Amino acid sequence: QNFKGEKMLNTIINSVGIIAFACSGVFKGLKYNYDIFGVTVLGVITACGGGITRDILLNKIPTAIAKPHDVYLAIFTSIFIYLTVKIQEKRLNMKTIDNSKIFMRLVNLSDALGLALFTIIGATIAVKSGMDILSVAVLATITGVGGGIIRDLLVNETPFVLKEDIYATLSFAGGLIYFICIVNFKLPYNNVVTILFILLLLIRLIAIKYKLSLHFSTFKEHGDEK
Repeated sequence: QNFKGEKMLNTIINSVGIIAFACSGVFKGLKYNYDIFGVTVLGVITACGGGITRDILLNKIPTAIAKPHDVYLAIFTSIFIYLTVKIQEKRLNMKTIDNSKIFMRLVNLSDALGLALFTIIGATIAVKSGMDILSVAVLATITGVGGGIIRDLLVNETPFVLKEDIYATLSFAGGLIYFICIVNFKLPYNNVVTILFILLLLIRLIAIKYKLSLHFSTFKEHGDEK
C-alpha cells in the first residue's frame, strides 16, 4: 500500500512538473513571438530535456522515449497554452511583444514550480539507482535545470543557471537534503517530499521577488539602492 501511494505521488509530481516546465517553455517562446511549432518545441525541450539528460548519464533509455506520455503531455500543454494566450490577445486586441515582461514573470513562476518538483523526481530516481549523496545531488540538479538550460540556449539567451546562482544551488541543496532524509534518517517518503517541495518553492519565489543572489556584489548593489 505504501508503494502504491509513493508511486501515485511520484506520478502526480512528475505530471505537474511536466506541465509547469512546458508552460515555462511556451511563455519563453511567446516572449520572442514564436509560432505554435516553435513554442511547442520549447515546451517539450524544457519539460523533458533535464530528464533525458539524467537518464543518459544513468545509462538508461530515457523515460521520455521509452514511455512518451510525458512528451504527449508537454505537447498538449504547449498547444493549449499557446492557443489560450493567442485567443486572449485577439479578444483584447493586444500584441505579444507588449506582454514580454508578463511572460518573463510567468516563466519565472513556472520555472520555480518545475524546479522544486523535478529536483525531487531527479533525487528519487538517483537514490533508487543506488547513487551516493554527491551523485544524487548532481542528478537532481540536472533534472531540475537541464531543460531550462537547453531552452535558453535555443532562444539565444544566457541560461538562468549561469545568471542566477541560487537557481542551481537550490536544486543541488534539495538533492542533498533528500538523500540525508531518505537514506540516512529513513524518514517517511511522503513527509520528506511534501516539506522539501514547499521549502524549495518558497525559497525560489522569495529569491525571485527580492532578486536574491549568492554573489556578494549583488547584495551590495541592492543595499546601495535602498
